[in-house]
Amino acid sequence: MTKNIPPNSDDKNTPENPGRKPKKVKLILIGSPEKVWKTIIALYGLKYAYPNEWSTPEPTGKPDEVMTFLIRYFYVD
Repeated sequence: MTKNIPPNSDDKNTPENPGRKPKKVKLILIGSPEKVWKTIIALYGLKYAYPNEWSTPEPTGKPDEVMTFLIRYFYVD
């Protein structure tokens, strides 16, 4: 299963990208617990991230609203 999704690595030097530094991207989901979970599952279906890679949903202080985040590293030209 891990063959489908590349690992989330912060390794600064790889054979494919010698001397290049990855850019950090933060994805934040805010909404009802049900909608946040459905979005996480949809992104998993697109092979973007495993559900367990997201932070634990935390209440935002508004009724029926939570927030979760995911940090990814990408090489950008």
